[in-house]
Amino acid sequence: MEASAKRTLAICLPHDETTKYQQLIIDDARKAARKAGFEVDAYFAQGQVIAQMKQVYDCIQGEPSLRTCAIIAMPVTDNSLNRAATDAVRAGLGWICLHRQMECLDDLRREFPSVPISAVGPDQAEIGRIQGRQFRALLPRGGRVLYVQGNATTSSARLRLEGMNQAISGSRVEARDVLDGNWNAADAERTVSGWLRMVMSGKSNLDLIGCQNDEMAEGARQALESVAVYLGRPDLKNVLVTGCNGLVSFGQRLVNEGKIAATIIIPSTGSVAVELIAGAYQGKAIPASVTVPSVSYPDETILGAETRRPR
Repeated sequence: MEASAKRTLAICLPHDETTKYQQLIIDDARKAARKAGFEVDAYFAQGQVIAQMKQVYDCIQGEPSLRTCAIIAMPVTDNSLNRAATDAVRAGLGWICLHRQMECLDDLRREFPSVPISAVGPDQAEIGRIQGRQFRALLPRGGRVLYVQGNATTSSARLRLEGMNQAISGSRVEARDVLDGNWNAADAERTVSGWLRMVMSGKSNLDLIGCQNDEMAEGARQALESVAVYLGRPDLKNVLVTGCNGLVSFGQRLVNEGKIAATIIIPSTGSVAVELIAGAYQGKAIPASVTVPSVSYPDETILGAETRRPR
């Protein structure tokens, strides 16, 4: 990759700057960028595909000596930035995709071998399998699970759901009820509250709410507390809640405080993406994809024995 006059990386993320895991990606990327001699410009799409496309094209356009040298993007939905990525690469910009599937990347790597193009993210299906194993450990005699996924249009949500179902197959854990929480606490709280008011108004039982991120877990926990009062069912406050992402300051803290039963630690992909671009500037070949490891918190081997009930 040829050096440019402006060593700036654009990071384009799907939601807003208050989303905790996305903020971790930005913070982590900036640290790695400073070390490598880059600057970082961050863009947030507020969940809007068109807004994100405009942000990307703003980065592509302009004088070559002044524009961004590479784009690190987590698309709002799978393949929503295929055309933009193609135009970016044709303009000589590097492209690193985070956490989503983009069908164009293999073709772009073959057509533009000198441009750094890669994908970075966790094994989404394995995250789902970890969640499923957590459910089995937390409910050794089986039970009913309400599953809150992020956004059904994204591969990350679909693959986590598939992995979770694989892991609970053959057990007495049932997770037939699936809601869309749109990756944020407010939507999860609203959706879970509606479901609880409709389904739990009688004598139905619920043992656990499993969420695909910790912010939705917090929203689900708030829903349990409010609906327990509304329906006069204090037992709902004892329903276990699990999450994912596992930031020290949030998900792990909720587990340590006994507010949720478990989370999954997913390392930030921000620094990995920056290091790939920095390596390309040094003439290094970069892999087509990089998978970051995910682990249960608490450790799976002790989870069942150390189940914490929400307060």
